[in-house]
Amino acid sequence: MTTNRMDLARLGALCTAAFWLASCASEPALHSRLDDRGRTWLSVDAPLALARPAPRYSRAARDYLYLAPVEANMGGVRRHYLWVGLGTTVDRRWPWAAPPDAVTLLVTLDGTPLALPLGDWDAEPGAALYRPPAPVYAVRRASVTLDELARIAAATSIQAAVVASDGGVSEYALWDGRWSGWAAFVAEVSGERPLGARR
Repeated sequence: MTTNRMDLARLGALCTAAFWLASCASEPALHSRLDDRGRTWLSVDAPLALARPAPRYSRAARDYLYLAPVEANMGGVRRHYLWVGLGTTVDRRWPWAAPPDAVTLLVTLDGTPLALPLGDWDAEPGAALYRPPAPVYAVRRASVTLDELARIAAATSIQAAVVASDGGVSEYALWDGRWSGWAAFVAEVSGERPLGARR
């Protein structure tokens, strides 16, 4: 009887450990790198991919919007951004296919819109953090707060669109990835990850 109880206790402990390891393995990997100016960049494993058809150019053509969270830490001063990559399967070097400049990212979280002005990266390491599969013709950044990142990670319904300099709006649907995968990044940068779980 005692042996059976010990075996059950061991089995329970093994199951708990296996569950914990599986949950850790399912978290997206976080990457930290130091640039030559002493800035530390924290990023996730890969950006989310959103897409929209571009039938004007080809039946199979698609435009892509890549989004990922980033933290830049310069001597303890932390800033948070969305890395925004604009990609396509269309050759945008042709004048007739050149896209207008993207000036605003619109993210609608559970029905509530969030407008994020887009700017150029002032640091090459930040712009080069991600290398999406589709060719990227422009990389932008949007400054965000930790609260905004947490809202994005926790949202059950998200829509994304890009507003161009000419006023045109391009809407994108989720293609690959999970918004909830950003929760590990938010927990890391806000210091909410349990001790020993940091990478």
